[in-house]
Amino acid sequence: MKNRLFMLLAGIGVSVLTFAATTTSASACLWGAYQPEEPKMLREE
Repeated sequence: MKNRLFMLLAGIGVSVLTFAATTTSASACLWGAYQPEEPKMLREE
């Protein structure tokens, strides 16, 4: 009984954490699309 309960909770935990990781990585990609202009002092010309 304890083993079955543990496996159920572990499966739910894995699902929730996988969803959180996917959501976080997707939002990071959206933020990564914004590229601010490089300051003139930092440019190598």
